[in-house]
Amino acid sequence: MKEEYDFSNKNRLIFTITTVRKDPVKNPRCVGFYYNLVNAITAVEENHGDIYEEGYYPYCVIEAVKEGIYCIDRKEFWFKWNKKENGYKPIPSKPENYRTVVCFGIG
Repeated sequence: MKEEYDFSNKNRLIFTITTVRKDPVKNPRCVGFYYNLVNAITAVEENHGDIYEEGYYPYCVIEAVKEGIYCIDRKEFWFKWNKKENGYKPIPSKPENYRTVVCFGIG
């Protein structure tokens, strides 16, 4: 039975997708993950599953997470909703009010 749930991942990375509100006190929401960064970025930029939720989540972050507990050594990719283009677009860094927040998707 154990083998039934042993999903192999060569790189031991997942790319979590978490939608984020403007206010850090409000709870972010991890909406899914991919094993491939390109697929994760596509899902965010194309707003799969309406993760923007009509303005409820203006930010989105993809985190490259290694297997284990409290993975602090990870990479973040931030996006902000662009009303003019009607989609999430990459931004160069995390919003200032989230500078000290880590582990959005897991942890």
